Amino acid sequence: MNDKLEPLEEAMEDVAETAQEAVQKTEDLAEAVAAEAAETAEEAGDTKAEEAGETFEDKLEQVVSEAGNFMARNITDDADADDNDKLWSLAAYISQVIVPVIVPVIMLLIEPNKNRPFQKYHAAQSLGFLVATFVYEILAGIVFSVLTAITLGCLAAVLWVLFLLPIIPAIYYAYLAYQGKRFEIPYLTKFMGEQGWL
Repeated sequence: MNDKLEPLEEAMEDVAETAQEAVQKTEDLAEAVAAEAAETAEEAGDTKAEEAGETFEDKLEQVVSEAGNFMARNITDDADADDNDKLWSLAAYISQVIVPVIVPVIMLLIEPNKNRPFQKYHAAQSLGFLVATFVYEILAGIVFSVLTAITLGCLAAVLWVLFLLPIIPAIYYAYLAYQGKRFEIPYLTKFMGEQGWL
């Protein structure tokens, strides 16, 4: 009986060796194709970058600029703004995230600040931004509640980020104000100007 099993064992060993060789050849071929594809992609990327004349940093700067233009328009330098104006204007926006209303109201009421056009502009605009943020938070609360209820609470773990989104433009506006720039918040500044608040 052993004599009958020996040819079968030999045949199985031959099949295993052949399969192993086939696997090795397939792996070698896959590695060669991957290396060639990576090299071709790298060459194509270099060519495109050279043709466009743009680097990753240029593209990143362009994306950041476009995002900034979405949040603020008509950004201009105010030559009359001094360091004190810039600092108070920065505080007007940043305080809306931490302790709302207080700093802009102080800016509009105390004697040296209320007569400074740069400070007055940013104080009034930051109060308008606060009202817009309040309206946004109410709408975000409605969206959060509805979607959380529909998904039986599953989306609550992700949707809470909605409530933090106004922090991004507040920081951006504070940065612009500290740079001594006047800017328009889309729709809000125009509305406030039409009402005579700016």
